[in-house]
Amino acid sequence: MNIDITKNLIYPNSSNPIQVVSDVKKIIQKNDINNLQLDLSDMNVLDAVKVLVMLSSFLYKKLPDEKLKFKFYSNDIKNIISSFSLNNLVMV
Repeated sequence: MNIDITKNLIYPNSSNPIQVVSDVKKIIQKNDINNLQLDLSDMNVLDAVKVLVMLSSFLYKKLPDEKLKFKFYSNDIKNIISSFSLNNLVMV
């Protein structure tokens, strides 16, 4: 797994969005989603959007009432993901 977890913060070490999604899915299944935050600050905006869209769909299917908290270096990502109506993502 190419992810570091420190104090419930998930830091993907891969720039491959498919690998990040796969690794984060495993973490979500093993941990309480309320205590996790995904830090995508090291990814470019397009890859971060891919990760968020795929994880949002996965999370909605598995835990429809839960929300995934994420960090990103720019608030511009809010505008991009708002067009997808991903209501289970929260930027912190």
